[in-house]
Amino acid sequence: MKFFILLVVCVFYSSCAFGLPADDVVPLIDGEYYPQAHQSLITAKKSVFCIMYIADIDPKYNHGYEYNLVNDLINAHRRGVVVTVIFDQNITFWKKGKKGKEIESKSRKAYELLKKNGVPVYYDSKDCVTHSKVLVIDGYITILGSTNWTYSALKKNHEASVLIKSHRVAEAFLEKLKMIPKY
Repeated sequence: MKFFILLVVCVFYSSCAFGLPADDVVPLIDGEYYPQAHQSLITAKKSVFCIMYIADIDPKYNHGYEYNLVNDLINAHRRGVVVTVIFDQNITFWKKGKKGKEIESKSRKAYELLKKNGVPVYYDSKDCVTHSKVLVIDGYITILGSTNWTYSALKKNHEASVLIKSHRVAEAFLEKLKMIPKY
């Protein structure tokens, strides 16, 4: 019996040893996402890699959190930070209008604003859905989870994300995310 317990403990601890090390892990629940993402973007020094399923901005309401995050990407680019943004292009939602239902593209305005300001911004392939919501900043900070850049996600919904400070975690995500086809 002692041997069995020792074996279980060794297997458990050895499996933990193969995880990637992190200097810090911060849960970002509900409204905790925006302040952390905003602060991380405005202090970025070298690089920002952003994969976002939906970034829905309204130019008429340019002081919302979602608009601020897009502006943070633009400002980082202007500071000389290497910024790359990829949106999913398969997102279409049916919106009831006066003429019945119409398709509304959720990230088009954010894409256009970033492009207009010289930020390298792309769509993924139509052949797949990129449902990821990930920021990798300076090859060290990784923010990922359920939070889209929308008014609802940033102000109303229950969302669960995490901020991880780890070069190895950031590298692991970058290695995979950079393989997403960009158009």
